[in-house]
Amino acid sequence: MRLPSVARLPRCSWFPFSDEPVLSGLWYVPKLCDPVFLFPEESPDQKWHLFAHSWLGIHHFVSDSGIGWEPLKMVEVRGHSPFIFIDRGTWYLLYEKHDAPIPIIERGRRRVPRKERLKASRIEMRSSNDLLVWSEPRLLLDSRDVPFASEYLDEPRISRPQVISWNGGYRLYFGASHLLLPDSKQKVSRYFAMAESQTLSGPFIVGNEGRPLLEPLPDDPLRNLGCGSIKVVPGSDGLAAFQCGAYWDPVAKRSATSMLMLQSSDGIGWYPSARPPVLVPASEGWASRYIMSCDVRYKEDEDCWYCYFSANGKKENFPRYTRESLGLLLGKDPVLKKVGVLPG
Repeated sequence: MRLPSVARLPRCSWFPFSDEPVLSGLWYVPKLCDPVFLFPEESPDQKWHLFAHSWLGIHHFVSDSGIGWEPLKMVEVRGHSPFIFIDRGTWYLLYEKHDAPIPIIERGRRRVPRKERLKASRIEMRSSNDLLVWSEPRLLLDSRDVPFASEYLDEPRISRPQVISWNGGYRLYFGASHLLLPDSKQKVSRYFAMAESQTLSGPFIVGNEGRPLLEPLPDDPLRNLGCGSIKVVPGSDGLAAFQCGAYWDPVAKRSATSMLMLQSSDGIGWYPSARPPVLVPASEGWASRYIMSCDVRYKEDEDCWYCYFSANGKKENFPRYTRESLGLLLGKDPVLKKVGVLPG
């Protein structure tokens, strides 16, 4: 598949498809987080596919339009932050796994003996030839092999995996460690890091001399608390990324997030784009609390960027109740129209 030019991304204008979310969870799964999606031309059945996680695990949705979504199945109990990578006609699902099984969900399945359960935070991968039947999981990276994953924590934690092809091998980007925002206790990734391997199945070795690529910057007005979610977008002319960084808003006197655009030539040094934030929380409604994550892809036949994002807000009648849903942004590069001059 031909990669798009990311040099045009900073020029794009972004518009919400709707003021309402395109996909929300049910009452028992009030939070849908970390979406990743496939266009019809990328799927085996020519449908749109979307994966997101709730407290139960990773959910798989399908759509004929990319707007109205139907649940298909749960792919991975207790899986978090899914990512889909296509390589040589095979679909690979990467995700974070760190908790013990949920008995009510796994009732009737073979119970894994307690001594065999791997409770450490880790990144796993499954593969499929049809997006329906998935292989057994393969361990790609263990948090105990990431030196800074345990900083400020009792146990090491890695999260939000994504992989790209790079220099004949593969590069795995991920979040490491996490923090609770001081006022809301919302959890966000503290660091952004990467590991590399010559094969997709690993082993992946932490790069950048064993240190994060990005970390909170005290003097950065939009990233001084945590890195948050960062989604890398490979291009034909470099790399871009969309960061949902966390910061302290001195005017509102509360923690906040916004969706920023980053650029890089080598995928190691990342620099903020000069353009203003792509998205900030609304003043009220379903996306008024935090912008949490996104997945951004270019649709060549429409010359348009699609950005599915997750955001949360509080219900007016239930101030302690938080719901996270998925919205859609569309990005277009403005085209200047030539204006004819009437003969004088």
